[in-house]
Amino acid sequence: MGLDIGGSTTRGVLFRGGQAVRHSRAPSANIQNVSPEAAAAALREVFRGLAAEPSVPVLAGAGGVDTPADAARLEALIRSVSGVSSEVPVTAVHDTRLILAAGGHTTGIAVIAGTGSVAWGIDCTGCERRAGGWGYLLGDEGSGYWLGRETVRAVLRANQREPDAAPDPFTRAVLLHTGVSSAVDLIAAFHDRPERSFWASLSRTVVEYAAGGDDTALDLTHRAADELHALVMMVAEHLDGPLPVVLGGGLARTPVGDRLKELLAESDVSDVTVLDQEPVLGAPVLAQAVWG
Repeated sequence: MGLDIGGSTTRGVLFRGGQAVRHSRAPSANIQNVSPEAAAAALREVFRGLAAEPSVPVLAGAGGVDTPADAARLEALIRSVSGVSSEVPVTAVHDTRLILAAGGHTTGIAVIAGTGSVAWGIDCTGCERRAGGWGYLLGDEGSGYWLGRETVRAVLRANQREPDAAPDPFTRAVLLHTGVSSAVDLIAAFHDRPERSFWASLSRTVVEYAAGGDDTALDLTHRAADELHALVMMVAEHLDGPLPVVLGGGLARTPVGDRLKELLAESDVSDVTVLDQEPVLGAPVLAQAVWG
């Protein structure tokens, strides 16, 4: 079984002979974002949907698996709710490894631009490097949450510059999405509603207006791409290359991903793939690398 435990959703797939035969999904089971009880409930829902035998091993990719202790904690939680036999492998890795495997590579650099953000790479010598992935309080630059927060800040700044000006179409869309009637109401709304997924969902409005040519939205998406580009290059400078780059996450196939590809091309990174399938479908490739 493969699991992709994201910031908003947990996706599970049961594989037979490397082929996906059953899919299941539930809310996020990321123990950095939700309570242990909520994570356990989400995992139970996924495993019920997969209905696998106790002899089927589990490979899980999740954000926040940064240390052996992080991996052990998630593995213990999975084992406690999955019904997997005690002698069957349960392995947790950082979710960037699923991205790279789903792109068909065992070496390269994976970038996640979803609710959060991170870049991770491995070269042919086995050297690994990571940049970002510190969570929304410390980092997640260029992510959906970052884009949502920066959008709120941009609207507030514009309102302070011209408090009597009528809101433009982009600002009206932001206010509509967040359920407030004026720019200043965003301050209380942001502090009163701390869920990452809600503010990350505002990124959909940003990329929609960026695609339509709105100057503020375009500036925001370009800034997000700049941040993601910096993560990739920070990883690349420590690895033997050139290496392929795989872009995953909800922002990869948006103006943010388009701009990131342009920036990578300017940095002589030409082998760039935008993932067109669920990262969890890379589990068989990764399982071969992890378990042999």
